[in-house]
Formats: sequence, structure tokens, C-alpha cells
Amino acid sequence: MKNNILIIVAHADDEVLGCGGTIAKHKRAGDHVDLIILTNSAASQEGRSIENRLRELELSCKILKIDTFKMLNFEDNQLDKYPLLEIIKETQKILGKTSYNLVYTHSINDLNIDHRITNQVTLTLFRPLPNTKTPNILTFDIPSSVEYQSPNQLKIEKNYYSLLSKEDLDLKLKALEAYKSESNDFPHPRSSEYLEIQAKHEGSRCGNELAESFYIERMISTNKND
Repeated sequence: MKNNILIIVAHADDEVLGCGGTIAKHKRAGDHVDLIILTNSAASQEGRSIENRLRELELSCKILKIDTFKMLNFEDNQLDKYPLLEIIKETQKILGKTSYNLVYTHSINDLNIDHRITNQVTLTLFRPLPNTKTPNILTFDIPSSVEYQSPNQLKIEKNYYSLLSKEDLDLKLKALEAYKSESNDFPHPRSSEYLEIQAKHEGSRCGNELAESFYIERMISTNKND
């Protein structure tokens, strides 16, 4: 059965870092995948243009075969200066009446303020209301953001694992290479070597070779007899 999948992230490249292998897995299964990026993803970074980031995003989406993507124009690393309702309304305009089975977004554990606000936006957009189709929600960490968070601020533990094939991981690493302005050398967390190590580590935690890990924000059984 084909599923409608939505990914909401703060910055172009978060989708690859957070769930790139799982995106490849969804596409391999024939699912439809939409992507929404809340910020222009480059304005705060010296020497990195929005136009260049958009080109990188387009190439990465082509590699992962993402069906549609939309980048909003909220300023990078400044989501906290906007009223939350404004961000929600702009995102809702893109969503329209489209319904989704599963939504991926940032975890609340993250140090980056844009990532935490994106989590709030997503949970607000998809709050479970009567007579509406409520999607399941999984959240992810972003390498180089969650590692630096104070352990006193970490609120939840990973409890969901998405098993990956070697092909899924290879596509994730190839999609990361499309973001030349963000790629780094090992041992930086945003490097191909680190992501491969991470996939093996998460795989070993669930008895498999490769995996990506998530937090369950909401998982609803469709069987009312459960």
C-alpha cells in the first residue's frame, strides 16, 4: 500500500542528516514523499547564498527521488524572532488539505533553536482533532546539533528503528555530497564517514547491520479492537 510521507525540517540538508536513508527506503517501497523546509537555510551564513543552497537542495532531492519540496523564506537561525502562529500559517498554506500517513521532523532534544521550533510547528499542525486523519509522527536528531546539547536538557530516548539496506545508506551519503556547502571531513558529525558509523551503530542497537533511529511522538493503531 502506497503511503503519503511528509518531512518538515528547519534547513535544507536536515532531511538528509536526519532521515535520508529512511527517505530512500520509503521511495524504494513506492511511497510518496513531500518535503517542507521552513527557512531559507543560508542567509545567516557568510559567503553562502540562498540560490546556491536551493541548487544543492534540488540535486539532493533528485538523488533521493523526493516527489515535491518547498522552501519557505523565514530567516536561517532566527525562527525564534517570528510568532509561532505565523510560521504555522505559512506552512499550512503549503499543506492545504493533503493528508499524510506519517510525518518526520526534528526532535525536541536538539540544541538548535530552529530545530526545536520546527518540532513545535509540526506538533501543532498535526494535533489530533476529532474527525480528522491524524498522521503518526516520528522525530530525529541532527548530527552536530544533538551531541552538543546539555545532558540535563535531553527529554526523551530513541525508541523506534528504521532498518536500512546498503543501497539506502549509499543514497543518503550521495545526497549529503550534494550539499557541498555543508559537507565536512571526519570526525565532524556532518561527514559521510560519521553518518556511516552512525548507521552501523544504530543497526547494532537493534540487531541489524544498518538503521536510522527515531523518537515516537505519536503512533496510532487504526484497529479499534486493539
